[in-house]
Amino acid sequence: MQLLFLLLALLISAVHSYKVLFLVPFPGPSHWLMLKHFIRELTERGNEVTCITSFKFGEPIQNYTEVLIDPAYPIREKFPLSTIFETKSYSNDFNNLFLYWTMGLETSRFGLENDHVQKFLKRDDLQFDLVVSEQFFQESWLMFAHKYNAPIVTISTYGYSDFMDRAMGVLTPWSFVPHMLLDYEDSMNFVQRAYNVFLSMLDYTIREYYYLPKQNEMAKEFFGDLEKQRGTMPSVQTLEKSISVVLVNSHPTLAKPRPSMVGLVDIAGAHIRPTKPLPDDLQKFMDGAKHGVIYFSLGAYLQSSQIPIEKRNALLNVFSKLKQRVVWKFETNNLENVPSNVMIRNWAPQNDILAHENVVLFISHGGQFGTFESMYHGVPTLFMPFFGDQHRNALRAVRSGYARKTIFVDITEHTLMSEISQMVDNKRYYNRAKEIATVFRDTIVNPMNESMFWMDYVVRHKGAAHLKSNAVNFSLVQYLLLDVLGTVLVSVVVLFSVIRVCCCRKSRKSISKQKKQ
Repeated sequence: MQLLFLLLALLISAVHSYKVLFLVPFPGPSHWLMLKHFIRELTERGNEVTCITSFKFGEPIQNYTEVLIDPAYPIREKFPLSTIFETKSYSNDFNNLFLYWTMGLETSRFGLENDHVQKFLKRDDLQFDLVVSEQFFQESWLMFAHKYNAPIVTISTYGYSDFMDRAMGVLTPWSFVPHMLLDYEDSMNFVQRAYNVFLSMLDYTIREYYYLPKQNEMAKEFFGDLEKQRGTMPSVQTLEKSISVVLVNSHPTLAKPRPSMVGLVDIAGAHIRPTKPLPDDLQKFMDGAKHGVIYFSLGAYLQSSQIPIEKRNALLNVFSKLKQRVVWKFETNNLENVPSNVMIRNWAPQNDILAHENVVLFISHGGQFGTFESMYHGVPTLFMPFFGDQHRNALRAVRSGYARKTIFVDITEHTLMSEISQMVDNKRYYNRAKEIATVFRDTIVNPMNESMFWMDYVVRHKGAAHLKSNAVNFSLVQYLLLDVLGTVLVSVVVLFSVIRVCCCRKSRKSISKQKKQ
């Protein structure tokens, strides 16, 4: 009987096994750490996954093939950490917009030019049932879906943006939905709405008339052989509209609700897996913390080892005066004068650490993934945002009541000690964090299971075209009914003019008749 069940399970697995091309051209390490969970889940469910990425998977995994972008795009040379740690320029909305566009164009080209990717592109012996791509400014890579005539599912690692709405047939209402970079609520005042419209319109204009045409040129350059074989290629804009489902790393506890379509699916927390036992030394260190543990990490891209020496010493001095124990993710072993209450870890199992009952505070840069992990486990957070969506995440968390925010370049021993003391001594942050965790976890289905369902659904229904609203093909005039309103307005004007002319004629005839009498 056991053998029969095993054979049945294998048969079911074989029936639902698909070949998936997974695209991760952006070389951000934190993005990769999230997307790895989707790859692992796909392979564990019996699917064959081929992934184009700058990162080795780093552990044994079956049904998996890597196409490495090697050497990787030198992201830390292009955007040096020393500049990020020493300036506030990345808090500027316009700087961040141009950062996204520049990084998108450069990393897209860099990946497509790579020898391994070029060899992969030239192969004609491959076929895929589904293309899964990170939704992070590499639109030219959507042409892989055209090459393999496969449906597309994208994963937005950083949350919502207006262009995702447009790709699914929704026109973002700027009156109450803020731009992706802004921390506004849905109750914006006049000045905020005006700025939101300005920033959103700027983003839309440059994206439509500069950025996407550049991505389109790139796609034609690297996928040009397809045009010789099959005729005219679809534009990047058309491919973006053909995306079947966008899995969005967002949750209503941090972002206010917005108009949506069936193909836009919230999956925040999909990367959070069941906790595992901590390494013995770390477990002992945290278990013995009578006054609690503070966990400090700046994520996978920003590295504590690159913090300027004066700031590093200020951090150590503050930590040495705390009654709590501190676990600090620090990437090298050469840190000197480490206080006895501080444990340095080159690598830290963040999710497992935050799950520990003794953790009373998380000091974070404000990345999306760590933010959701702290919300899931109910840990108060002190944010030190640097660039991108980190400022937005921090301010939204502060507004939610479980967090505070400080600016790294302005930190002194006095200000940092004050911020930490307020957060660990005032129980309202801890209590509010636990309330947030209850809401965050309260979902109808596990977000990873929901992600797998939609990927499977799209393959089963050959792209699930029935999910797509025809609004994606509407012009702005049609979408806003300006043509109908214009027709009504013209009709009213014409009717009014006709009535006026008729009345005037009747009036003149009446006057003429009276004169004759």
